[in-house]
Amino acid sequence: MTVEQRTEPRESLALPLRLEDGTWAVTRNISVSGMYLEIRGDHTLGASVVFEMAVMNSHMRFTAEGQIVRVEHRDGVTGLAVELRDSKLEPLP
Repeated sequence: MTVEQRTEPRESLALPLRLEDGTWAVTRNISVSGMYLEIRGDHTLGASVVFEMAVMNSHMRFTAEGQIVRVEHRDGVTGLAVELRDSKLEPLP
């Protein structure tokens, strides 16, 4: 039996986001404290990731830094569970 470790409820959302290195990913679910996203390529457990995404129809940008807490490989896609550490919502320039 799997023990649930999430501290916040998650919402299923498929949103594009851009990592600091310019690569693109797609979210699969998001909560106040973390998110799960899918990306191509390999990433390291415990590594830091910085990303941004536009908030549709709001002229706002969400930027965040997080730590990779789980890595899953399947069908040529890498799934990353990310614990958010520092995030902000700000107007687009």
